[in-house]
Amino acid sequence: MALACASPPIWPEKFVLVQRRIPDDDSGNASTVTYYDWKRQANLIVITPDGNETDVLWDLELGTKHSYYFKPAAETCQPMQFPVGILRPNWLSNATCLGTRMVLGRKCVAWTKADFIDYYADAETSEPVSWYFHDMRARFDTVYYAPGQQAPDPARYFTPPRYCNASWSSPTRLPFRHAAD
Repeated sequence: MALACASPPIWPEKFVLVQRRIPDDDSGNASTVTYYDWKRQANLIVITPDGNETDVLWDLELGTKHSYYFKPAAETCQPMQFPVGILRPNWLSNATCLGTRMVLGRKCVAWTKADFIDYYADAETSEPVSWYFHDMRARFDTVYYAPGQQAPDPARYFTPPRYCNASWSSPTRLPFRHAAD
């Protein structure tokens, strides 16, 4: 079924997504792996910079509105608290359609939302092809997409490590404007 401007894509309840992060500046490319699981109310993004593959950042976002940015190799953690939890599967419902574009050799329907993101979905399959975060000034190109696939060990992947819990006493609270609304 072809994607039309009248109906933005809806994410499956769980998926694995591998992307290449390409910033506008020369701050460095990275590989990202996203494990999204709506039923578990968890989203984990593992970011591996090209310049230092041992400096891996795990960005764990939970439906409790708590997030943890941690680096397992260094055992460092920055807990965060946001006014919203993880993105709903239909988070693009209020997005503005920008029409069709050719992106990475694929015909896509483009969407923009809340001066936050430009999202490109395959016009035939609705699969995510690329997105661009306005504030980050970086695009994320899809390399692999597996709807229905889950994290290898959800209980472990979606639980912050012990060293994060020790630093939770003073989380950073952000008045984050979220694309979910």
